Amino acid sequence: MSAPRPRAAILSVGSELLLGDLTDTNATWMSVRLRERGVAVLHHLAVGDDLDAIVAAVRWLAGRVDLVVVGGGLGPTSDDLTREALAAATGRPLEHREELEEAILARFVAAGRPMAPRNRRQARVPTGATAWPPAGTAPAFAVPLDVDGPGGAREVQLVALPGVPWEARELWDDAVGSRLDALGATGATVTRTVRVVGRGESDVAAVVEPLLADDPEVTLAFLARRRAVHVRLTATGADVAGARARTQPAVDAVVAALGAAVVGVDEDDLEAVVLRRLAARGETLATAESATAGAIAARLAEVPGASRVLVGGVVVYADAAKARLAGLEPDLVAREGAVSAPVTAALARAARDRTGADWGLAVTGVAGPGPVVAPDGTELPPGTAHWAVCGPDGEVVTEGRRLTGDRPAVRERLGSAALDLLRRVLDGAVGSA
Repeated sequence: MSAPRPRAAILSVGSELLLGDLTDTNATWMSVRLRERGVAVLHHLAVGDDLDAIVAAVRWLAGRVDLVVVGGGLGPTSDDLTREALAAATGRPLEHREELEEAILARFVAAGRPMAPRNRRQARVPTGATAWPPAGTAPAFAVPLDVDGPGGAREVQLVALPGVPWEARELWDDAVGSRLDALGATGATVTRTVRVVGRGESDVAAVVEPLLADDPEVTLAFLARRRAVHVRLTATGADVAGARARTQPAVDAVVAALGAAVVGVDEDDLEAVVLRRLAARGETLATAESATAGAIAARLAEVPGASRVLVGGVVVYADAAKARLAGLEPDLVAREGAVSAPVTAALARAARDRTGADWGLAVTGVAGPGPVVAPDGTELPPGTAHWAVCGPDGEVVTEGRRLTGDRPAVRERLGSAALDLLRRVLDGAVGSA
């Protein structure tokens, strides 16, 4: 009989999380890492900057799991209370560690900045805690907590990590990985993601669900996001490689069944796929954006190495800008309307011609919340959109439809539709490349 999987909880500290000022992306990232190590994550909990509330949350979670990862509250200001809370929860007074202060000071020196006296607070940890030098200015530390339960006394591991995402991720393997080794975490659960664009969630499910109906080793789920529908395939194995191997036949079957609608697998998102296709051809891209106001270029620029492909772009939000910045004939916009296939096609060609790029990509649309009246008096409802691609030979391919959702959703879906058209043209699935 296999040993039970270690159980974990994630406690996120910060009033900004409860006020809605920040989205807790750290907890999501941590859950994935824990799952990959075969750990069952039982709880996500957020708590404000209140000492008693943090202590109570730590003790409540510790009574139910083997590991509590506490994120945030390790800064230098008076509202950063995680150190004090874990000291109180474990009954271990805080002690100042000179080696941690020296490591913090070294980070400031490397950045060419003086260290404020209050940053010395960050060198305090519960007595006897294991600590790791900071990736930024906040060290991580781990401390055990003895709890009593139905099965008797047991030791729960508490690990405190900075709330800044890149700092927490830098310290993760040392601070959390070492605790998982001590807990005897074995096995791994892996979720593979097939990214689909241009088909609705229910349509995708109708194709995929019959494929995996008789596969007990793979759990199927769907996640509809603005940029794509994610088909999630989860399996467990002795290690990450074994779990991935169990999912591979299912991934292959889903990709084959959905065909050209599949953008990529796992982290292979639409922007990366488009840039990789263009880079392989030694070709470049420019954009002309109306409704998305530069969001497509920004999405592309998030991908490392985008500068090899992305020449630049122009935001032509106002009708006058379409003439002044993109060189469109004012009569064209007045005759056809700013949100129309002819204007979008002309913008795609202008993006290519005026920048010297090999490819031009353009979008127009009615983001909402209200309608727009076309030159012929037709009312264009929110979500009406067009997107176009101009290739190296000057040929333009244009598509359009009404996109669903609120204003942010329409803008993001329009960007995805345009990038997906470019992907399909490059793949020879539409038009000519």
